[in-house]
Amino acid sequence: MRQFLRATTIALAGTTALCALPAHAEEADAASASAQPRSGDDIIVTARRRNERIQDVPVAANAFGGDQLAATRTYNLRDLQQLTPSLVVTNTNPRNTSINIRGLGNNVSVYNDGLEPAVGVYVDQVYLARPGQAVFDLSDVDRIEVLRGPQGTLFGKNTSAGAVVVTTKSPTFEPEAGGDITVGNYNFRQIHAYASGALIDDLLAARLYVSKTDRDGYMTNRYDGTDTQDYHDFGLRGQLLFTPTPDFKLRLIGDYGRQHSKTAASVLTGVIRQYDDGTNFANNFTDRAERLGYTPTAIDPGARIVDVDANPRYKMNQWGVTSIADWTIPGNILTSVTAYRAWNWYPHNDGDSTSLDAGSDFHQSNEQRQFSQELRIASDGTRKIDYVAGLYYLWQSIEAEAVNAYGSQAADWFVSPSVDRTAAAAALNGYTVIGRSKPVTNSYAAFGQGIWHITPTFDFTGGLRYTYEKKTGWFEQTATGASLDGLTAEQLAAANTIRSRYGVANSYSAQTSAGRVSGSATLSWKVTPDALIYATYGRGHKFGGLNLANITTTGTYAADPVIKPETIDSYEVGVKTAWFGNKLTANLAAFWTDDSNYQTTVVDVDRNNISYFANVGKVRSRGIEADLRANPASWLSLYASGAYTDAKYVSYPNSPCPTEVTGQTICDMSGRRLPGVSKWAVSAGGEAHLAVGTVLRRDSEVYVGADYSYRSNYYTTANLSRYSLIPGYALLNARIGVRALDGLVDVQVWARNLTDKLYYLSLSAATTGAITGTLGDPRTFGVTLKTRF
Repeated sequence: MRQFLRATTIALAGTTALCALPAHAEEADAASASAQPRSGDDIIVTARRRNERIQDVPVAANAFGGDQLAATRTYNLRDLQQLTPSLVVTNTNPRNTSINIRGLGNNVSVYNDGLEPAVGVYVDQVYLARPGQAVFDLSDVDRIEVLRGPQGTLFGKNTSAGAVVVTTKSPTFEPEAGGDITVGNYNFRQIHAYASGALIDDLLAARLYVSKTDRDGYMTNRYDGTDTQDYHDFGLRGQLLFTPTPDFKLRLIGDYGRQHSKTAASVLTGVIRQYDDGTNFANNFTDRAERLGYTPTAIDPGARIVDVDANPRYKMNQWGVTSIADWTIPGNILTSVTAYRAWNWYPHNDGDSTSLDAGSDFHQSNEQRQFSQELRIASDGTRKIDYVAGLYYLWQSIEAEAVNAYGSQAADWFVSPSVDRTAAAAALNGYTVIGRSKPVTNSYAAFGQGIWHITPTFDFTGGLRYTYEKKTGWFEQTATGASLDGLTAEQLAAANTIRSRYGVANSYSAQTSAGRVSGSATLSWKVTPDALIYATYGRGHKFGGLNLANITTTGTYAADPVIKPETIDSYEVGVKTAWFGNKLTANLAAFWTDDSNYQTTVVDVDRNNISYFANVGKVRSRGIEADLRANPASWLSLYASGAYTDAKYVSYPNSPCPTEVTGQTICDMSGRRLPGVSKWAVSAGGEAHLAVGTVLRRDSEVYVGADYSYRSNYYTTANLSRYSLIPGYALLNARIGVRALDGLVDVQVWARNLTDKLYYLSLSAATTGAITGTLGDPRTFGVTLKTRF
């Protein structure tokens, strides 16, 4: 606390110094200084690949400006879900990030390099092929749009559930600079800085942006007393804007980011000692601990204590270059978006989640590369038929390495005590299994969308996209361990059985290709200039993929390495209204989505419960969403959003059973809820500000804001184990500050999770019966000093 107070004093002293500067900076009006967007302001989105007011677009969407994102300290996708209820981001580590919209998206419990996400994330018009690429800090952002439902025409790369569209700030010819510095509890330190301006007047402008975030861990590792779950992120982005003529502009973007963390975060929340039918859970977590003389951590999640010896951690970096060229010709705009990106993921995990030397390192690293090229032509201005058409290509390659390294106590921990101990020790102690894989994707598409203005108030929007995609890949596994020479025949047989369950030499290759047509049709009617109603049908596809993991592709337990595509049919009706001179906007959408050939988890119970993907049946998601924004007075802005989502498995007869079920291997989940989605989700908040006249020679205002979010309970495993049901929770964030109207200085004191709510990001039961959960952030608070010149 003393460090926090000292840092606050330093920040306030810096504020005084800045405010004492001569007041000759360019003045800005009060509306532009307020971080919370006014309801009367027009919110611009690019949901149809053209700049339009959000209230005029027949698409269910949320949009957030850079000022609102900074004011609410929304610097990553996980925090973004607190502002938009239909978005769910589950992040146990960057690679294992699940992004869902309306209950559909990534599978919530198992991750596969051979599959693509159903929710597309785009940064500066470039599709990010792996969810981990979107986990870096998002800042220097102009706006973020969350587009709900299939976007298969214009955002067509597997965006069958929706899209998150991030637009960063572009270089300016007028000079500007600024940034912010933040300090907080858990030794939180953050800095953002930017500068922009002309290198050659009216010809070449540049923008440079840098960010650095560090935070100590909020978990304690009992094994060595160190903090864990810390966070360290660095980002750098440089841009050039070239405008040789009024009709042509070229934007070049280069960026680099790196991130690292110690990652022991799963706390023990319980142990299953009996199955649901009352049968004893043999060799459960408690039995194993007692057998090895190990004392687990107390079942007290709020203490935030873990106990691991394998130094779990990750390092991650990415970089990319992007070229965006726009050429205006009479009546049209031609656009080219070219990008190359690289993402590298290097983790190290404790395989037994204890301080025993059993699973010394379980991890899967990735080195991903992608190239994309998009060409578009769009009509300029308003005509009877507005249109967008284009071509798209994506190449992606992922080199992966999966390591399971077993330590000196592996046999005693993992293998049943009924197995000969000599055979078990020889088989597993010091055993290492390394699997390497490489999926390669080539995706080609042609698309077009037209908006037919049938009357001045009645439009028909139709679009089609044809995508041909081919995936090829291979998997190769090697295993090394102690010699089995000297074992008896019975012991040798037992040892080989153990190794066959935990991994032996294996290799195969696979490929899949398909062409699919997706598209949408929308009727919209401007009943009045301030009221729009619309109805949409959309069809999307989540393309197939490859199981590149330790599966058997031949014999009795053969699994198909090819996963077929999903097909999504979506129906939506909505109304968008504005009242009282746009001081109040009220939007409502109802949706129904059917997803056939749903891709989810199957478990091979005969081979050590190895998980892989398959097409299992059909799911359905339906619901209602509402969005309100209000500016009842010049000093007050409010927002509220809510979503009711009824998502379920329509047909899933061959699901693996939850951990708590014994005596059967297959359970019928038909009619049960989909994992990863709450039935009810709400966000609300606002900001009030009051002019306080001249403070330290600058016209200033004080402001106070708060943001509230609530999610009802949801499952985090595909088989709906009751031990994976995360209870509903509410989070409250708040801020108070003072700022100069010209933007030169802004001091804010803030708190996130103000009530210190204990909540989970993941919760599940292992095959040992240990129930563990990853906790969300505790209460954090700090002070931020911002400036803009």
